[in-house]
Amino acid sequence: MRQLLRASLRLLAVGLTVSFGQSFCQASSLIPPTGFSFAGYWQCSGSFPGSGREHRSVYHGESSADGKWVDLTETDVEPKGYVGRYELGTDAGQDKLVFIDMNSSGYAIFESPGWNGHTLTVTSTEVLRYSSAAPKNRFLYTVNDPQHFDVEWQYQKAGAWASGDLLHCAAQTPRLAVSYAPNVHTGSMLSVILRAFIESKPTLFLTLQLPF
Repeated sequence: MRQLLRASLRLLAVGLTVSFGQSFCQASSLIPPTGFSFAGYWQCSGSFPGSGREHRSVYHGESSADGKWVDLTETDVEPKGYVGRYELGTDAGQDKLVFIDMNSSGYAIFESPGWNGHTLTVTSTEVLRYSSAAPKNRFLYTVNDPQHFDVEWQYQKAGAWASGDLLHCAAQTPRLAVSYAPNVHTGSMLSVILRAFIESKPTLFLTLQLPF
């Protein structure tokens, strides 16, 4: 009887170890590489591969008060005109990341299984509301070290991924002077996006942790 009890306890211990190990691995994929954070100001330069035209912009990252979301703002310097706001957060119930893209052309919701090594890939879902038709697309954020990351925007073309934009970003101190005023209608825009997302995936409503 005692031997049976000991064997059962060993089996239970092994089961718990495996379970905790799997949970840890899933959770770790939702966390950026060690020492890296999007917080702060970043000066980015690169090009649009299709035309070879120069592309320069400034990124600003800031964490939400509870630390569950990251607010990223991209302001183009060359060519001027584009301003995008991105929200990156965790859908804990599904063990994945949610990425919301809001810009002058509209908005879209992206999803990701998490970080794969030093690269985070977020891919557009069916919630794609731009002013003109847009193909399925994705962003790839690759961390080189705590002070540098690359971001590439790709879109689907003939069944394959094509590069549409590539930037190399470096952390900047002190703060860069950027002429950008947050949209006062951001709250209402986020509400519209939330409704669209819920309508497309109602089963995720109870697990999606939105900051509003």
